[in-house]
Amino acid sequence: MSIEMLLAVVRLYSFSDLDVLISGTASNVEVKGAKPSIKYIVYDQGKGEEEKVSEEEKEDEDVFERVIALIEGSSSKHFVETAGSKSKPRVRDLVKVVAHRVVHGGTAAEPMGIWPGHEQGLEEMDALSAFAPLHHIPKGRQILLFDTMFHSTIPAHIYTYPLGPSSEKTPIPLRKYGAHGLSYASILDNVSSYLNKPKEQCTLVIAHLGSGASVCLVKEGKSWDTSMGLTPLDGLPGGTRTGSVDPVLVFHHTPNASEGVEIPGGHCARGEVVVNKQGGLQALAGTSNFGEISSAIEEGAGGEETSGAQLAYDVFLDRLMNYVGAYVVKAKGLSSGLDAIVFSGGIGEKSVRLRADVGKMFSWIGCKVDQTANEAVGNDKQTVTEITGKDSGLRMLVCLTDEETQCARMAKHAYESKEMK
Repeated sequence: MSIEMLLAVVRLYSFSDLDVLISGTASNVEVKGAKPSIKYIVYDQGKGEEEKVSEEEKEDEDVFERVIALIEGSSSKHFVETAGSKSKPRVRDLVKVVAHRVVHGGTAAEPMGIWPGHEQGLEEMDALSAFAPLHHIPKGRQILLFDTMFHSTIPAHIYTYPLGPSSEKTPIPLRKYGAHGLSYASILDNVSSYLNKPKEQCTLVIAHLGSGASVCLVKEGKSWDTSMGLTPLDGLPGGTRTGSVDPVLVFHHTPNASEGVEIPGGHCARGEVVVNKQGGLQALAGTSNFGEISSAIEEGAGGEETSGAQLAYDVFLDRLMNYVGAYVVKAKGLSSGLDAIVFSGGIGEKSVRLRADVGKMFSWIGCKVDQTANEAVGNDKQTVTEITGKDSGLRMLVCLTDEETQCARMAKHAYESKEMK
């Protein structure tokens, strides 16, 4: 019997229980002069690895079509011939839902559906139109999941900027929207399960720390405040983003900041490129890799490399505490209590030093980081790990995030709703 499937980002899931059947990546897509590279792993009913494939494609290859063709040509048991059939089932005919993660959805609080005969959503998301594989998956529903949806519950007094209306019509209202929403939703699900509390009763300060970094205050299961703003630039410094800086800084740093420049997929002001691509850890330490920065500090070789790494680390920790500290105060003042500070993302999951330093900052309220537990994070592959002792006045957790599975879960729920039928 053929198995119905759901395709989310670069993972293929069984529709019924969301077991991962195939996972992979496609890199160098639409990069001029570069050949797209497709790598994927086929799993045996979501348990062990069954088959690994790595291929380099032609520059002008239709990558999505090629991914589908490779999967259909795989030796996976998921696509064997059924009794009485003369051919293997085609993946494109089995996929019911294709889920797309989209960074910015404006004021949208719900997923957006797109399918043949119902493509008006692409008028709002024209940047996706070239990729949305409507003709590749003839029977599938296309569902857009926005990273901003999770933050649709932020109250007006927090998302509003103290600025009058623009003299020009803007595509979306100019306000705080946040980002990393799919990650925060995944973390909230996992942490509430770990705490054995309904999501609606959980109050958390979550730090999603990676090349893009943000902090979110979840009050009783809903986003109440977050560090990113109208765009992901606001808030914490990232790998190449400055994070929050004085708004006029860029005009002094880059005299022609307002000059328009072409970028992949459109154009923007030169100043936007500077603060998004020429700042952050890269600007201070010469690398956007937080692991390399931490290693340079620990090795303590001296010189510019070490001093730059130390400065980058100190700046990141300082800005992180600006938000985590403020959100801890808000959480304790707005709700019955704060359940935990949660670290996630590549930096949050791997940086033992950063987590310990944040814990030290809260020693004044009795936070006690368990050094052994902190250093052991990741060894047992647990989804949630507690790194504070039982006598700690503030709990700190590390939670693995899974945006792809969260995307799949939400897309399945949206597909099964009446609105998508």
